[in-house]
Amino acid sequence: MMTRFLFLLLLMGGLAAGDVAAQQTTPPMPRRGPPVVKFAKWGLLGVAGGLGLYALRHSTRAEQAYDDLRAICLAAPLRCEHTGDQYADAPAESLYRQAVAEDRRAQLGIFGGQATLFGSVGLFIYDLRDDRVPTTIPYPGPPDPPGIVFATIVF
Repeated sequence: MMTRFLFLLLLMGGLAAGDVAAQQTTPPMPRRGPPVVKFAKWGLLGVAGGLGLYALRHSTRAEQAYDDLRAICLAAPLRCEHTGDQYADAPAESLYRQAVAEDRRAQLGIFGGQATLFGSVGLFIYDLRDDRVPTTIPYPGPPDPPGIVFATIVF
């Protein structure tokens, strides 16, 4: 009876040791999830570029409206007199309001572009981690030096 118990105990111990050895020899399985980060980082980079173009377009329009207002004021300074907090001339006031509105749109584009660019950079950095490679890479060691064979001929 005792020998059967010892035999079963040894058999169970051998199976447990075999399970541990089998777990150590199998390579770790990489975690693969949906490629959300890969699409999101490029999407945010595209949105940042689009918002940069949006800001450039509206900044150019604001600059053009301001240049037109400056040309009016240089040609006829009386048209650019202020009554309170606005221009007395309606076209000059319209150009001023257009320049301010376009400038605000450009600022929104710049801030939005910066935020999405920072988000994209963060996702690029996050995606640098790579779970697809094993944690330990076997090193083959240095190559063997070429063997020199000395042969002697005996007569």
